[in-house]
Amino acid sequence: MSDGRRSTKLLLTCAITVLTLGVLIRTAGLLQSNAIAAESNEINLQMESLRSRLCKIKQADTDLDDMKWSRIQNSLRTSDPELLSKTQIVWQRFDPAARVRLLPGLDGQPGTINFDDNANGVTDDAGELGATYSDDLCVVEASQSPPCEIKPSIVLQRGAYIPAKLISTKQFLHSDRVLILCQGKDESWSFVLDW
Repeated sequence: MSDGRRSTKLLLTCAITVLTLGVLIRTAGLLQSNAIAAESNEINLQMESLRSRLCKIKQADTDLDDMKWSRIQNSLRTSDPELLSKTQIVWQRFDPAARVRLLPGLDGQPGTINFDDNANGVTDDAGELGATYSDDLCVVEASQSPPCEIKPSIVLQRGAYIPAKLISTKQFLHSDRVLILCQGKDESWSFVLDW
């Protein structure tokens, strides 16, 4: 066989191999995309089912109290125990004096640990609290609870939704709401429904 024919045959073999590899990669990508879309659709169906059930309950009885709330939770748990085993449902009420506080994260330092986030020449000083990409936390404290002792911390605002069991007075300017948080092994979603 001549060198020209060998080169042509080698070139064709390489081209076919590259095309086959491309098709395999594309097929794997499409299969993964389909799996993600199916999972997303399943989560959306779960959310819509739960939202629909809560809306029907809300239409039947708009005013919440502790006894009604217990009955609502029990009826939801019996209707879909698997979903509700990984879901937290919180009845919330607006507390105008609640504190929204910014605290250092799990590393215990403001901002990103061992990094001068605010470029003032001092590493991990109080001025770095809440720096972008840090692990600092934003928490809500009910007005009746004692203020957090962790230093440094900053109260960013007053007024927030808290669990209804922590406040007895209903605010007429702010409706109560139900917060639904689902935290599964491979999924996490939440939504709020004004009551």
